[in-house]
Amino acid sequence: MAEKVTLFVYDLSQGMARTMSLGLVGRHIDAIYHTSVVVFGREFYYGQGIMSAIPGTTMHGQPMERIDMGETEIPQEVFMELMDNLRETYTADAYHLLDNNCNNFSNDVCQFLVGKPIPSHITSLPADFLNTPFGQSMRPMIEGMFGPSRHTPSPRPIGSSPAPGAVSGVGAAAVLGAATAGAGTVPFMTDLGQLQNTIRNNTATVVYFTSATCPPCRVIAPIFDEMVLSKGKQIVGVKVDIGMAQTIGRAYEIRSTPTFMFFLRGEKFSQFSGADQAELRSSIDLLIYSAHPAHPHALLSLPNYQKLSGTPILFSSLESVDALFTKLKTLLPTENGLSETEMKQLDKIHNWLKKRDAAKTNKTAEPTLGELGATWKPLLGKIIGLLPYDNQFPLIDIIRMLILHNRIAEVYAKDGNMTLVHLFNAVAAKDNESSKAVALMTLRVACNAFSSPLLGTYVLSSAARESTKQLLVTTLLSTVTQQRQTAASLAFDIGVKIAESRSKATDTVTPSLSGGPLDDLEEDWNVECLSAIVKAIEKEDSEETIYRLVASVANFIYKEESYSGAALVNVLGLPEIIDNKIQIQVIKSANVTGLCREVQEMVRTAVAEQAKNDEA
Repeated sequence: MAEKVTLFVYDLSQGMARTMSLGLVGRHIDAIYHTSVVVFGREFYYGQGIMSAIPGTTMHGQPMERIDMGETEIPQEVFMELMDNLRETYTADAYHLLDNNCNNFSNDVCQFLVGKPIPSHITSLPADFLNTPFGQSMRPMIEGMFGPSRHTPSPRPIGSSPAPGAVSGVGAAAVLGAATAGAGTVPFMTDLGQLQNTIRNNTATVVYFTSATCPPCRVIAPIFDEMVLSKGKQIVGVKVDIGMAQTIGRAYEIRSTPTFMFFLRGEKFSQFSGADQAELRSSIDLLIYSAHPAHPHALLSLPNYQKLSGTPILFSSLESVDALFTKLKTLLPTENGLSETEMKQLDKIHNWLKKRDAAKTNKTAEPTLGELGATWKPLLGKIIGLLPYDNQFPLIDIIRMLILHNRIAEVYAKDGNMTLVHLFNAVAAKDNESSKAVALMTLRVACNAFSSPLLGTYVLSSAARESTKQLLVTTLLSTVTQQRQTAASLAFDIGVKIAESRSKATDTVTPSLSGGPLDDLEEDWNVECLSAIVKAIEKEDSEETIYRLVASVANFIYKEESYSGAALVNVLGLPEIIDNKIQIQVIKSANVTGLCREVQEMVRTAVAEQAKNDEA
């Protein structure tokens, strides 16, 4: 199925370029362009590395123009591989005001997706800007900050005028970037009392002192904005134009611009003058680190935990497709069952899965979603309703295979019928000792949900997390060995997702391609999951199953802010349970023993830190 590709075009000056550019640059500039590419339901752009967001929700506000770039047939998973490859080129450190900016990134992405570049008036004007007198005067300073530019100024006849147009990307902010506090910029302050209150009432504050007549200030202004805003609530940024706020300039003894002053808990922490991008980044990072010290777990040596796979455990086999559909057809009712048209649609699903299996084996092109048929999902929903619970296992296994495809997983993540929720609830409500196959297949569906970042987020969202928890808790203590093993895999996958989301909450530079971070999981939800996992570890005698369960505990409690999970498993006696399993040699391999000892250390450290905080 073709996917629409749209170029979002922003004006970073919020209209000021059109009114002020002639006097500053000696030419008319329509806008200061920043671009991003919207595809697969996300907006991708280059700033502090490659980033993504829900379209229209970035710090740049709403686009001034949306350009239809066409449609792409490239699968989402292939596009995500491109993003991984481009991250080596479009790093935060590789950013260049003129040569490697947001518009270069958008151009590369569009070339890949639709085979054509973004409009040339956006990509070609860095060179045009350097051919203006102002651009030539700024070039040494820009190259001093970012390195030599590949653009060679073209000779112009004396007295000739530059062509009208717009300056490209964040690089244009070198000309007009000190504009105003609009969308996506740090606010200005002119009142001394207001500034002092802001510094006093925030843990980490950086104040940027600038002036309208300062060329370096225009270069560093948009970089300052992006650095500060990318840190979210970890730091508060303020800009002060000392020409407009002379009282503030005198109070803080500002003698040159740009000057950056950093405050920690109301006290001056550091300052420097000059438009040094690297020093600004390191100073902001140091202030944040001092304001928000590293979690005590970060100070531990955890080699076995660090070696844990961040990839979910999946059940990806497609080998039993023929037998599965044969079994399903024998279970369908002969009366009031499927129509001839519906049977043909079922055959399309069968053939699509066979083609996907062949493509995987032969490393050839996969079948398109169009080959799956238009009514595949309503049909599967109808079949669930036709089959008694105990006979649903072939249909559930088909869903398990289908959601390994990212686009199909996305359909189930946006499923108004809440298919997965109903499947999970059914297992929690039934006798799984007598319905072994249905429970097992449902657990595998739950594990495969984590093959897609979006669907993995959905099953832990407020819409589905209670059902996911009940499925986990119900099956962890099953007397059926396969159910317990698969439930341990689900616990592991949940832990991986929680750890991933926790790391993204403190890393606003690395892009999230999952449709957004997890909603905050309620403490009661974590308590019930961890309680069941600890009880399962206590009763389990399979070292491999224990390893998955202990790994899930590690991901649940590693760097948690409240320490509540670690405190809980400590009260439940997990450290002693682990000691006993090692003593009776249920746990005996070096890697499992090593991970268990590290989890004990995580618990001990967190409990000690919590006690210290309670005393304070």
